[in-house]
Amino acid sequence: MKEYKKTYQTYRNWKKCYYHLSSDGWQEGLLFHNRQEYAYGMTLMGLLTLLFPLTIYNFTLMPNHFHLLCSGTGEACVSAFVYLKRKLNLRLKADGFNPLPENYCFKLVRVESEEQMRVNYIYIDRNPYEKQLCLPGGYPWGTAYLHHSFLGNYLGGKCAGQMSGRELTRWTGSRISIPDNWQFHPILGLLPASYVDEGMFIKLFHSPKLYQTRLIKDYEAFVKLSEKLEEGMEWTIDEIKEMVSQLCESLFPGQKVHQLPNEKKGRLTSLLWNKYKFSPDVLAHVLHLPEYLVKQILRSKDYGNRTFKG
Repeated sequence: MKEYKKTYQTYRNWKKCYYHLSSDGWQEGLLFHNRQEYAYGMTLMGLLTLLFPLTIYNFTLMPNHFHLLCSGTGEACVSAFVYLKRKLNLRLKADGFNPLPENYCFKLVRVESEEQMRVNYIYIDRNPYEKQLCLPGGYPWGTAYLHHSFLGNYLGGKCAGQMSGRELTRWTGSRISIPDNWQFHPILGLLPASYVDEGMFIKLFHSPKLYQTRLIKDYEAFVKLSEKLEEGMEWTIDEIKEMVSQLCESLFPGQKVHQLPNEKKGRLTSLLWNKYKFSPDVLAHVLHLPEYLVKQILRSKDYGNRTFKG
């Protein structure tokens, strides 16, 4: 049996739960090339809630992959992914682009607590910001712009009940019956406010400040989740300095990084390497150490234990 089909088989047996579904990053091509394809992807997300026993809480469509926070059985998640893959392939072919490879697959991660749910919301919404595509919450191809935003409340479109069957088929690529109150925007496609469950977000993030602060500064949570999803994170030098400052404050309260003796900087070097795998030249820059000393510390595997024991 092919590897991706084994993955399907494994996931199909998973019980109903909250899940983060993350598709593979397609390195040889794009899922979405233009505004029309993104709008079609937005519409497909809504169709999933009609075709499968799935509730969608959050999602984002990236150029070569997508993230989806939902609840349902493993069977429903697999069926939804297979449907999306098939429909996106048809659209890619129709637009003259290469279709997805046969083994294009996804990862499914269980979300088993409220704190994990918060982290997953933030991780998904941070993805476009992380890839330097937009400001936090400013990405149109997903749900982030709905959160604590007036835009989501006032952005409207044409209701399905006012549209002909031909119009709906053109938008959806199918003859599925669409709820009359669902709205189609001329640029953004089916608006996620039509079908996304926003109650979970309101429960978990009581204020815009809480949401935005975690969106930008919850670095450790991003790293842990990205490891589960086997995705890389890209940090700016300012973010790295902030991460170093946070770690310094937790280990040596009241002391600044540049004020630390080399012994304590050595401890930070070891911890930062183990946690984030920052390169020696970056560590040297943010810790105010010679690069040769950073490399020496990293070569000494027992450095942290030997020097700072007790």
